[in-house]
Amino acid sequence: MAKRKSLTTTDVEEESVNPRSKASKKAKLEEEDELDGSESSPRTAKKPKYTVKAEDTDSEGVDVQCTPEGEKFIDLGKNKRVTVRNFKGSTLIDIREFYADKATQELKPGKKGISLSVDQWEELKKIAGTLDSLIVKMKK
Repeated sequence: MAKRKSLTTTDVEEESVNPRSKASKKAKLEEEDELDGSESSPRTAKKPKYTVKAEDTDSEGVDVQCTPEGEKFIDLGKNKRVTVRNFKGSTLIDIREFYADKATQELKPGKKGISLSVDQWEELKKIAGTLDSLIVKMKK
Protein backbone atom coordinates (compact mmCIF):
# COMPACT_ATOMS: atom_id res chain seq x y z
CA MET A 1 0.00 0.00 0.00
CA ALA A 2 1.20 3.48 -0.84
CA LYS A 3 1.63 6.05 1.86
CA ARG A 4 -0.30 9.27 1.69
CA LYS A 5 1.58 12.51 1.82
CA SER A 6 0.30 14.76 4.54
CA LEU A 7 -0.03 18.47 3.88
CA THR A 8 2.02 20.75 6.01
CA THR A 9 1.16 24.34 6.83
CA THR A 10 3.85 25.57 4.42
CA ASP A 11 2.21 23.68 1.54
CA VAL A 12 -1.14 25.31 2.30
CA GLU A 13 0.47 28.76 2.56
CA GLU A 14 2.24 28.33 -0.82
CA GLU A 15 -1.03 27.37 -2.51
CA SER A 16 -2.79 30.46 -1.19
CA VAL A 17 0.10 32.79 -2.14
CA ASN A 18 0.66 31.39 -5.67
CA PRO A 19 -2.70 30.52 -7.22
CA ARG A 20 -2.04 28.74 -10.50
CA SER A 21 -5.51 28.70 -12.02
CA LYS A 22 -6.26 30.46 -15.30
CA ALA A 23 -9.50 31.85 -13.91
CA SER A 24 -7.70 33.85 -11.25
CA LYS A 25 -5.21 35.22 -13.82
CA LYS A 26 -8.06 36.27 -16.08
CA ALA A 27 -9.87 37.97 -13.20
CA LYS A 28 -6.66 39.77 -12.26
CA LEU A 29 -6.18 41.03 -15.84
CA GLU A 30 -9.78 42.24 -16.02
CA GLU A 31 -9.33 44.02 -12.70
CA GLU A 32 -6.16 45.75 -14.00
CA ASP A 33 -8.01 46.85 -17.15
CA GLU A 34 -10.75 48.41 -15.05
CA LEU A 35 -8.19 50.28 -12.97
CA ASP A 36 -6.41 51.55 -16.10
CA GLY A 37 -9.68 52.71 -17.61
CA SER A 38 -8.87 51.00 -20.89
CA GLU A 39 -11.61 49.63 -23.10
CA SER A 40 -12.02 45.89 -23.37
CA SER A 41 -12.88 45.83 -27.09
CA PRO A 42 -10.50 47.21 -29.73
CA ARG A 43 -11.74 49.81 -32.18
CA THR A 44 -12.04 48.77 -35.79
CA ALA A 45 -11.50 51.02 -38.78
CA LYS A 46 -14.37 51.56 -41.16
CA LYS A 47 -13.84 50.06 -44.59
CA PRO A 48 -14.70 52.07 -47.68
CA LYS A 49 -18.01 51.41 -49.38
CA TYR A 50 -17.84 50.45 -53.02
CA THR A 51 -20.57 51.68 -55.31
CA VAL A 52 -20.07 51.54 -59.02
CA LYS A 53 -20.51 54.43 -61.40
CA ALA A 54 -19.64 54.24 -65.06
CA GLU A 55 -17.01 56.78 -66.05
CA ASP A 56 -15.77 56.25 -69.57
CA THR A 57 -14.87 53.73 -72.20
CA ASP A 58 -11.28 53.15 -73.25
CA SER A 59 -10.28 53.34 -76.93
CA GLU A 60 -10.26 49.53 -77.00
CA GLY A 61 -13.88 49.35 -75.84
CA VAL A 62 -13.01 48.58 -72.21
CA ASP A 63 -15.49 50.00 -69.70
CA VAL A 64 -13.55 51.94 -67.04
CA GLN A 65 -15.54 52.60 -63.87
CA CYS A 66 -14.84 54.67 -60.76
CA THR A 67 -15.44 54.19 -57.02
CA PRO A 68 -16.62 57.09 -54.81
CA GLU A 69 -13.01 57.36 -53.58
CA GLY A 70 -11.86 58.12 -57.13
CA GLU A 71 -10.17 54.79 -57.83
CA LYS A 72 -10.60 53.61 -61.41
CA PHE A 73 -11.26 49.93 -62.06
CA ILE A 74 -12.17 47.49 -64.80
CA ASP A 75 -14.66 44.71 -64.11
CA LEU A 76 -13.33 41.28 -65.12
CA GLY A 77 -16.60 39.44 -64.43
CA LYS A 78 -17.47 36.91 -61.71
CA ASN A 79 -16.87 39.53 -58.99
CA LYS A 80 -13.26 40.20 -60.05
CA ARG A 81 -11.76 43.65 -60.68
CA VAL A 82 -8.52 45.31 -61.71
CA THR A 83 -8.05 48.61 -59.86
CA VAL A 84 -5.34 51.24 -60.24
CA ARG A 85 -4.79 52.97 -56.91
CA ASN A 86 -2.35 54.99 -54.86
CA PHE A 87 -1.16 53.49 -51.58
CA LYS A 88 1.35 55.32 -49.38
CA GLY A 89 2.59 57.32 -52.34
CA SER A 90 3.07 54.42 -54.75
CA THR A 91 0.86 53.36 -57.63
CA LEU A 92 -0.46 49.80 -57.42
CA ILE A 93 -2.34 47.57 -59.84
CA ASP A 94 -4.74 45.56 -57.68
CA ILE A 95 -6.34 42.39 -59.07
CA ARG A 96 -8.89 41.30 -56.50
CA GLU A 97 -12.02 39.24 -55.91
CA PHE A 98 -15.05 41.02 -54.41
CA TYR A 99 -18.07 39.74 -52.52
CA ALA A 100 -21.57 41.10 -51.93
CA ASP A 101 -22.18 42.07 -48.29
CA LYS A 102 -25.22 40.16 -47.03
CA ALA A 103 -26.60 43.07 -45.02
CA THR A 104 -26.16 45.95 -47.48
CA GLN A 105 -25.62 44.14 -50.81
CA GLU A 106 -22.55 46.31 -51.42
CA LEU A 107 -19.50 44.89 -53.16
CA LYS A 108 -16.56 44.69 -50.76
CA PRO A 109 -12.99 43.48 -51.38
CA GLY A 110 -12.30 39.88 -50.48
CA LYS A 111 -9.16 38.17 -49.22
CA LYS A 112 -8.11 36.76 -52.57
CA GLY A 113 -6.08 39.11 -54.69
CA ILE A 114 -2.70 40.59 -55.49
CA SER A 115 -1.28 44.11 -55.68
CA LEU A 116 1.48 44.69 -58.20
CA SER A 117 3.85 47.65 -58.26
CA VAL A 118 4.32 49.44 -61.59
CA ASP A 119 7.65 47.61 -62.11
CA GLN A 120 6.02 44.23 -61.47
CA TRP A 121 3.18 45.15 -63.84
CA GLU A 122 5.69 46.02 -66.60
CA GLU A 123 7.41 42.64 -66.11
CA LEU A 124 4.07 40.86 -66.34
CA LYS A 125 3.25 42.68 -69.59
CA LYS A 126 6.63 41.65 -71.06
CA ILE A 127 5.96 37.96 -70.48
CA ALA A 128 2.31 38.05 -71.61
CA GLY A 129 3.17 36.49 -75.00
CA THR A 130 5.03 33.62 -73.35
CA LEU A 131 2.10 33.03 -70.99
CA ASP A 132 -0.29 32.96 -73.97
CA SER A 133 1.79 30.27 -75.69
CA LEU A 134 1.94 28.21 -72.47
CA ILE A 135 -1.85 28.43 -72.16
CA VAL A 136 -2.28 27.19 -75.74
CA LYS A 137 0.04 24.25 -75.02
CA MET A 138 -1.96 23.34 -71.89
CA LYS A 139 -5.21 23.21 -73.88
CA LYS A 140 -3.84 20.53 -76.24
